[in-house]
Amino acid sequence: MLTYFDNWWWPKIISIRRTTIGCAMLVLTLVSTPLSATTSWEVGTSSQNALFFYNPESNLNDFRSLKMLFDRYLSDKGWYQFQPFNNKETFERFLASRKNGVFLLSSWHYQNLVEQQGYYNLRPILVGTIDGELTYTKVLSTKKHISNLKRLQGKRIASAGNQDYTKQMLENMVQQRQRVNRPFQVLTVPKDIDALMSVLFGMAQGALTARNSLDTLAALNPRKYRLLRQHLESQPILLPMVVVYEPVARFSTEKLLDAIENMPNNATGQAILGMLGLNGWKKLTPMDRRRLGLSR
Repeated sequence: MLTYFDNWWWPKIISIRRTTIGCAMLVLTLVSTPLSATTSWEVGTSSQNALFFYNPESNLNDFRSLKMLFDRYLSDKGWYQFQPFNNKETFERFLASRKNGVFLLSSWHYQNLVEQQGYYNLRPILVGTIDGELTYTKVLSTKKHISNLKRLQGKRIASAGNQDYTKQMLENMVQQRQRVNRPFQVLTVPKDIDALMSVLFGMAQGALTARNSLDTLAALNPRKYRLLRQHLESQPILLPMVVVYEPVARFSTEKLLDAIENMPNNATGQAILGMLGLNGWKKLTPMDRRRLGLSR
């Protein structure tokens, strides 16, 4: 998922004189994880009017703030709540126990659920947008020029995505040029900027980030950006999607979907979108689904 740069990172990016402090802060960021990122959320299967969230493309570690904003936004729309998951197995067990619901998922995870696990009754309704675009790309960057990508195989790659997602994405990208003989190691970090800084500070040999994050670094600090070398870029990837179980039989489900679609028109909704790395939603038409190669 694309990420935005927080003001918290500004002195680390801009000030060359604070490199040592920046490196120390990066280490603290990587080794310290808030309670909300490690505690599993207990969700009752009776939760009928909820938006369920799981995204392996983003190592979001501030579920409490996101839930607080979502619940505040949804409070005047009906009896709705936001339920995030931070564990793939827990989420998929929960998904298997249900026959209805609204889910905010990464497009990569949605396609896996449909193609590998047979969830053909999950239908995408909305897709996230960034400045009107429905897709983004992932880029593999290093600090040094590498003439042969085989030298990166088996090395540590920093990424805001989880282990499974990052390894599969890297293998798909590398296999366009050569066979993968040694699995990549993954250093999981909170955001794309952390991944890029991990490479610049020598904590990882490569970074897998969104192209948009590299563009942001180039605009904020061209000197830091010029230290990086880009080697591979993925095919376009759909941004996160809101999907539902079919058939949609509950009026409350349609009302929840309307509330999500209208988030850009509300200050709290805009803040939520910012945390998700988005700035809008687009309702998918049958033509969109065919053009984007979606299963449903």
